[in-house]
Amino acid sequence: MPKNPLCVAFLWHMHQPDYGDEQTGEIYLPWTRFHAIKDYYDMGALIAAVPGFRATINVVPSLLDQLESYSGGRARETYAAVTLRDASGLEEKDRLFLLRAFFQLPWKHMLLPHPRYRELLERRGMPNDRGEYSGGIARYATQDFRDLQVWFNLSWCGNELRKDPLVGRLLRKGKGYTESEKQQLIEVQMKFVGKIIPFYRQLAEDRAVELSVSPYYHPILPLLCDGRSAREVLPDIPLPQNPFSFPADAAEQTRRAQARFRELFGRTPAGMWPSEGAVSEAAVLAVREAGIQWLASDEGVLYHSLVKSGRRPAPLSAAEKCCAYQWKEGGPSLFFRDHELSDRIGFIYSNWSAGDAVQDFLGRLRARAAALPDDGRHYVVPVILDGENAWEHYPNSGADFLLLLYRRLVEAEDLRPVTLSEYLETEGYRAPLPAIAAGSWIYSCLSTWIGHPEKNRAWEALASARQALQAGRSNGEEDDRLRGAFREMLIAEGSDWFWWFGDDHETQNAAEFDTLFRTHVKNVYRLLGHPYPAELDVPIKRVDLGTHLRNPIRTISPKLDGKVTDYFEWLSAGYATPSGGESMHRASRYLEKVYFGYDQRNFYLRIDLTPPVRRRFPPDSAVEISFVSPQACRWLLACDEGRKWRLAEVTCGPEDIAIAFAGGKVLESSVPLQALGIQDPGEVRFFVSIIQGGREVERFPTNGFFTVPVLPSTLDMEEWIV
Repeated sequence: MPKNPLCVAFLWHMHQPDYGDEQTGEIYLPWTRFHAIKDYYDMGALIAAVPGFRATINVVPSLLDQLESYSGGRARETYAAVTLRDASGLEEKDRLFLLRAFFQLPWKHMLLPHPRYRELLERRGMPNDRGEYSGGIARYATQDFRDLQVWFNLSWCGNELRKDPLVGRLLRKGKGYTESEKQQLIEVQMKFVGKIIPFYRQLAEDRAVELSVSPYYHPILPLLCDGRSAREVLPDIPLPQNPFSFPADAAEQTRRAQARFRELFGRTPAGMWPSEGAVSEAAVLAVREAGIQWLASDEGVLYHSLVKSGRRPAPLSAAEKCCAYQWKEGGPSLFFRDHELSDRIGFIYSNWSAGDAVQDFLGRLRARAAALPDDGRHYVVPVILDGENAWEHYPNSGADFLLLLYRRLVEAEDLRPVTLSEYLETEGYRAPLPAIAAGSWIYSCLSTWIGHPEKNRAWEALASARQALQAGRSNGEEDDRLRGAFREMLIAEGSDWFWWFGDDHETQNAAEFDTLFRTHVKNVYRLLGHPYPAELDVPIKRVDLGTHLRNPIRTISPKLDGKVTDYFEWLSAGYATPSGGESMHRASRYLEKVYFGYDQRNFYLRIDLTPPVRRRFPPDSAVEISFVSPQACRWLLACDEGRKWRLAEVTCGPEDIAIAFAGGKVLESSVPLQALGIQDPGEVRFFVSIIQGGREVERFPTNGFFTVPVLPSTLDMEEWIV
C-alpha cells in the first residue's frame, strides 16, 4: 500500500507596520498602499485561479486597519500627496523628494523594462554628498517630474489592477501624462484597495484559503513577556539595562487581534503566525489563554526546543520536521516551517525560470517524502514566508511561478496542498514537545530585535514609557486618554521599529522609521499628561552610509596573491558590506564584503566570503563578477574540491584582454580600465553574484548595481588618509 500523500501547507504572511501618526493624521510611507495594489489581492487571485489548491493567508490587524483607512478615504499619505501636486508648481523640496524617493523599488523588473522610467532614472544622475540629486533638478522639465509621479505609482500596480482600463491605457501610453490622468490613477488605486478584505472573506467562505492572524501590531511576543528570554539561545547577548517584561501586553495584542479578526471576517481565527515566528514558553502560554488552536515557527526553533527538552544535539529527521507538535496538555498545536524550501522561494527562485524552479521545488518535496517512514501517518511540510516582498524580484510578480507550482501540486497524486487546520483535521497525532526554546525564524534566536546598542536603547525607552503607563493606569479608572496611551504603547511594541535599528538591515526610510517609533513613545507621555524624556528627541538610528558603502578615497595597486599582504594594501579602497534587504532577511549569506579601487591602469576587486563558505565552498558553484557599463565585462571564479580557486570563464571585450586573479583567503582580481571602456574621469557599474548549478542564488547589491566614480588622475589630489 503506498504512503499517504505528503501534505504541503503554504502560509503567506501579509504584514505592514502602522506608518501613521494618529496625532497628526499623516501616513508617512506608502508601502501599505503599494503592496495592496500589487500583492494582497493578487495573491488571493492566484489561489482562486487553481481549483483544488489550498493555502493559508495570515493577516496582521494593523494592516487591515490601514486597508480600511485607504479604501474609506481617510488616509492622508505623504507620498500620495506629493504625487498629486501639480508638477508645474512643485517647490524645490518637492522636486528633491521626488528624485530621492520615487525610485524606491527593485529596478530589474519594476523600472528597467519601462523605457520612460529608465530614462528618468538615468537623467537623475548621481547624488551629492548630502544624498540629494540637486543636479537632476536642472535636467528635469515639468513633464519629466509629472511622468515620474505617475511611473512610481504605475509600476507598483499588480497584474489584477493592470486589467483596469485606465491602468492599461497609462502603461501603453508610457509618457506625456496629464494631471487628470495622475489624479485618476490614485483614485483607481484607492478603490482597488477596498476590494481586498471582502475578497479574502469570500475566499475563506469558499474554503480556498484559511485565514489566520498575527498579534495586533506585530510585536515579538517573547520579548514582550520577558526581554531576558533572548539569552536562552544567546547567553552572552547584551540586553537593555531597563528590562521589558509585560506578559499582559502579549496577551492583549493577541486578544485585540482576535476581536478585530472576528469583526472583519465574522469568525474566530483558528491559527496564528506569531510575529516573525517568534515563540517562547511564556508567549505560547499567553496565546493558549486566548484559545488559539495552532501556532507556527521555524525548524531551527524546533531543533533548539528538542535540545532544551533533553534530546542530544543531532540533525532533525524528516519525521521530526514534518509533523505537528504539542506543548503541554490543552495547548495549541505547533508547526515548524521548512527553512530551506521557504527560503528558496523567498531568495533563490526569482532568478530561475518558472519551470526549473517548480521542478526543483517538487523534487525537494519528493525527497522529503521518500525519507519519511511508511507508518500510516500523514506528514506535512509547512512552507511559510512573506506574501508580499518576494514578488518584486520575480518576473511578472511571481505569477508564472506560483500558478505553475499550484497546478502541479493539485495534479500530483503523491502531494496534497492543505491549510494548516485541514492538516490537523486529517492527522490526529501530535508529537510531544516538553520544552520550547525562545527564538524566531531568523537565526533561530531573537537577536534581530534586541542586543544591538540601538535596539537596546529603543527597548529602554519603551520600558520607561510602559512603566509610566502602568503607574497611570493603577491610579484610577481608565479614560480615553489612558486608552489612547495604551494603544500608542502597543503600536510602539511592533517588531518593525527594532528590525530597522542596528546594522543588520538597511532602508532609505531609516529616519522615518526612527521618527515614527519615537513619536509613538512620545505620544504615550503626551496622552498621560506628562512631559516626555528629552532623549526621545535624539534619533536612535545612527545614519552613517560609510558603514556599508564607501567609494575609494585614494588609488590603490594591490598585490594579487589571495591574501591581505599588509594592512595598507586595501585601506584606501572603496568597500560595501551586505547588510540585508529592505524588508526581507536572508538567514545565510555567501558574501561578507566587497572591496574595489583602481590605479592609472587597472580596476581592482577583492571579495571576502563568509567564514562558513570560505571553509567549504559549495560544489557546482562560482563567484561571478559582472560589469555592466560603460562596457560589459564578466568573469567567473570557481573552486575545486581541493579548495583551489581558478579563473573559470571570461567574457570581456577584446580577446587579448587579460583578467588577473588570485584566490586564497580572499579573492582578488584586476581588469584593465581599457577593457571596461573607462575614460578619465569616468564611472563604472558592476555587481557580484553567486552562481549555483548555472543559476543565481545570491546577488550583491540585491537590486541595481554599484556605481563607482573612477578618477585616476585626480583622486589622490582630492582625498587623503591622515
